[in-house]
Amino acid sequence: MAKQAAVTFFHQSGFTVAVGKTLLIFSYWQAGEDKIPESHRLSDRDFKGFNNIVVFVPRNSAEHHDPVIYTWKKSFPITYVVSADAKDAVPDDVTARFIREGESLSVANVRVSAFGSTDAGVSLLVKTGGLHIFHAGDLNLWHWREENTLREITRAEDEFYRVVASLPNEKLDICMFPVDPNLGGFYDAGANHFIMARKPSVFFPMHWGSRTEIAEDYARRMHTAHTTVHALTEPRETAVIDFSVKPPLIRDTLAERKVFGRGVLPQEINVDLNVYISSDDPFSETDLPVDLPGQE
Repeated sequence: MAKQAAVTFFHQSGFTVAVGKTLLIFSYWQAGEDKIPESHRLSDRDFKGFNNIVVFVPRNSAEHHDPVIYTWKKSFPITYVVSADAKDAVPDDVTARFIREGESLSVANVRVSAFGSTDAGVSLLVKTGGLHIFHAGDLNLWHWREENTLREITRAEDEFYRVVASLPNEKLDICMFPVDPNLGGFYDAGANHFIMARKPSVFFPMHWGSRTEIAEDYARRMHTAHTTVHALTEPRETAVIDFSVKPPLIRDTLAERKVFGRGVLPQEINVDLNVYISSDDPFSETDLPVDLPGQE
């Protein structure tokens, strides 16, 4: 199993996960300069040094399927793994692998399995470097207690529980899952159930829109003996995770701003993803502050 991984947040449900010389890109969406400044967007410079780059599109919607992903240079070792519902939206000159619920495929040293969603598309379990990484796509307990009928709520719960139970009984190292305030008072019900049922080691809230306080509050209060919740809220904010210790040690590129309130602006941070593949130990030459779970 890989000892380290670097998880970088971009916007909404968009993340990259770097494991050794493999880069995984999930639901990348630029959403205009007001969301991701040009200096913080993914670009070809981020791909240098990686032997394998896999771009995942879990559903065909703007929030998960930005056409910009097809403009990256073809000379890089990029493979697109796309939910079958987005097949017609993939340009004709792009070679992509399409996947449906219940299907699995392998791309170089990456194994991908698709599971259900309680909206369109699929959720994805990705295995590489001995790590198990889950991106929920739009899998969530989607219901509005204040508006839906009891029958509608029960149906939503049953379908959500079915999909979660269909995941293999294996340890999840990294999980990215919706915590959407649009759901009202029970906005975190799906995330809470997923954490209690699947016990991921490190959990990243996503799909919270512009409500950074939702992700940060959830990370502050939702810790269990098995799961550390960590909020990434700024474009290119990165958590470098050391899995060689328990619980995993997480170092955050913006931890100093969060812990000490020194007012570091997002535009002052521009993480180069490929720095994490220059050494077997990405912690060896860093003075980033340590953000220990549960420590005030």
